[in-house]
Amino acid sequence: MIATRGPAILVLAAMTVAAAALSSGPVEILGAEARPEARAATTLDSSSTALWFCAGPTAELDGIDERTVEVVGISASPTEGRVTVVDETGRAVERAFRIDPGDRLEISPGQFVSGAMFAGVTVEVQGGAAVVGQTVAGPDGADRRPCTTRAADTWVVPWSTTARPGNRAWVLLHNPFRAAAVADLRFVGDIGRRETLDSQGVVVPGRSIVAYDVTERIADSSVVSATIDVRVGRVVVARLQASDGSGPRATRGLDLAPGVPELATRAFIPGVGTGAVSTGSSATGASVVVVNTGVETVEAEVVVRTGEEVTGLEPWRLVLRAGQRHVVDLDAGRLEGVGAFGVEVRTLDGRPIAASVVQRFGGDDVSAEGGLAVRPAAALAARGWVVDLDDRYGATTDVLAVMNPASEGIATIEVKVLAGTAPSGVARLVELAPGTQVSFDLTGGPPVVLAVESTAPVIASIHSRTGEGATASFAVAVAGTEARPAPSN
Repeated sequence: MIATRGPAILVLAAMTVAAAALSSGPVEILGAEARPEARAATTLDSSSTALWFCAGPTAELDGIDERTVEVVGISASPTEGRVTVVDETGRAVERAFRIDPGDRLEISPGQFVSGAMFAGVTVEVQGGAAVVGQTVAGPDGADRRPCTTRAADTWVVPWSTTARPGNRAWVLLHNPFRAAAVADLRFVGDIGRRETLDSQGVVVPGRSIVAYDVTERIADSSVVSATIDVRVGRVVVARLQASDGSGPRATRGLDLAPGVPELATRAFIPGVGTGAVSTGSSATGASVVVVNTGVETVEAEVVVRTGEEVTGLEPWRLVLRAGQRHVVDLDAGRLEGVGAFGVEVRTLDGRPIAASVVQRFGGDDVSAEGGLAVRPAAALAARGWVVDLDDRYGATTDVLAVMNPASEGIATIEVKVLAGTAPSGVARLVELAPGTQVSFDLTGGPPVVLAVESTAPVIASIHSRTGEGATASFAVAVAGTEARPAPSN
């Protein structure tokens, strides 16, 4: 583990104000449901303990050069904790750590479990706010996004591809707890539902990771969706996609996306089109994958969200039978000249779905700079978000997008700097009308950690292009500020 000093001294006053502002007020909860919990959330309560879970490969896996997990201290006081790294054989190695405000701790999981091709990392943060993310890189691209703070007993992976040649996919099941878990995996490929003999009753021993090779079991399918039902225990699910550009659509890139831990009647992805690449041309290669895991038919639609309340754009209407998935091509010409936009997937009959946005860059020109970016849609909004831009802040293109998912009511957002230097492309105060989004171009400059505060729950997402490819993810929510958007009218 390597601890490094942050690019600037942490703005302690800003952090204190943010904590007070974001932790106050009631949390919106529907009926008797449990408190909403984002896939990745940081706590600003200095007396609490947070657990972060990071599943992924090591450099032992063919096509992976390196993987690092990074802990960033965003508290006004030092952050202490413990890192536990486990592998497929059940090896578990623990180390304690302490980092000062604004410092970064880098962890190379492969160094803890030598010889392993996959490793699960649990970061326990005690009495201090932190953000934990991971980066995976190889000759075909790179991906960087926050780790998750949520374990669950049901997961959906809306998109992967095993189309030959050049595409490989794994579903990763990380069990960070001491008791064993048992899971059933179901797949939907190009020819419908698929199950294999070894996909039922998959045992994930305590403190271990299981990498399920989708390519071997569901070979040569342009889109593979997966549902993971955990009979015993809870796990953390991620999907690793490695594409070398030799296959259909010349898809090239590495993508390590989290699974979807809950279905929803409304799900959102801000910043799908960033303005410069959202003209409807094949340069974006954008599509939306919608999955119905239920036993009843679902009526749904894919809606485009821009900076205007009324866009005049007709939604894509879908009817999905039980266990069916559908792919909506956003590059079919309907969005020509739209500019920056986001996407909402909503159902019309109250039955929940899961969805992902898939973006390919480079098109059919294999010599062009490629990239693959996949974002599972978010079902929750929050009044507070933390955005760690670090290395990708110097990317070719960096866009922070914020969406107001409400059907009514304005959200006033304020962007603050927690560490580093304020980027020139961010407006400090912005009002978002219902159902609209705003995008900030953050290209250039040193690393920075931003806080996005809002008077109403919003959704924040970051999209980056670098010389290594493309990456996209949601920001980290502030725990206790999450809310489920109300049903659409």
